[in-house]
Amino acid sequence: MKPITREERVQIAKPIIFAKLDSKQKDFLDFVLSKYIETGVEELDQDKLPCLLELRYQSITDAAEELGGVERIKETFIDFQEYLYVKKAA
Repeated sequence: MKPITREERVQIAKPIIFAKLDSKQKDFLDFVLSKYIETGVEELDQDKLPCLLELRYQSITDAAEELGGVERIKETFIDFQEYLYVKKAA
């Protein structure tokens, strides 16, 4: 089986990832996914989340206000990742 690129992986998973998100969450995950495509899987590390939030929103406080709180941000950031690596049934 031929490996797929990060960009292909994102395009396949995006409709599933975005299905239950609001527009602000989609905007944030679009940003995260662009960093993932650009840099690699290390962008999905939970330790990287504060840096991503500061890059996108200038502060974690602003991000929390925009996205519904720190717990919701963490949950969104962790939950979407399973869909990037789900194997499709043949």
